[in-house]
Amino acid sequence: MAERINQRPTNGEGAMKHSSDNTSPTTLDADLAWLKNDEPEIYHLLLAFDGDLDALRWLKRRGDGLFLFVEALTGAKEAVDMLQDHPAGKLVDLFDTIAHCEVEEWLRERQPELHALFTYVRGDNAALKEVKHKKVAFKRVAEIVRAKYRAYHEEDADGMASSAGTSSLQEGAAADVGCLIGEMHLRNHEYLKAIEAFSRAIAMDPTPDAYAGRARAYRALAVLDDHAAAQLRERS
Repeated sequence: MAERINQRPTNGEGAMKHSSDNTSPTTLDADLAWLKNDEPEIYHLLLAFDGDLDALRWLKRRGDGLFLFVEALTGAKEAVDMLQDHPAGKLVDLFDTIAHCEVEEWLRERQPELHALFTYVRGDNAALKEVKHKKVAFKRVAEIVRAKYRAYHEEDADGMASSAGTSSLQEGAAADVGCLIGEMHLRNHEYLKAIEAFSRAIAMDPTPDAYAGRARAYRALAVLDDHAAAQLRERS
């Protein structure tokens, strides 16, 4: 599979096609820095669909899920098989991107097929009916990812249910994991996700570290908002 990174077409060949025209929907505008900052996974996912090898390598470094997802949708049969055989727990990067996409409206307008696939995976049975995609692989990948996504979240729900009667020590350990996730999102400049992770940690076990982490995430987000406001004032 690794050698495919160096064999991928760089002209958009093999990428998903837009349902309303014959051009690749993943040909990005020259200036999408906002998407790279707000949703780096979506940004690199679209570049990878368009044949950008650096973006594909970026996804591979993040985990197996997004990498196999791109490879499967762009025609690699072995990637479809690997996606099918991969444990759901090793596709978390893909599931997290699908579950926490924060550019839904933009994706619906600019990348309708990808938006429909995400929506289908999250449980909307009718989402793929409006997609005019002809490739069998598209529907198969959607079904594989949806089944894995459900299995992963069912396991997660079972874990939460079984831990309902555990000791405060175990709850504290879960909160520690939440703080670690929050710190990871902070390092990746994913401040809204960091706030969400720290808030979950606080709900489980309100520790000073969890509150301090959420405060840092809010401050970082405030800096971005101040910068965005200043840019808008300069343009007006």
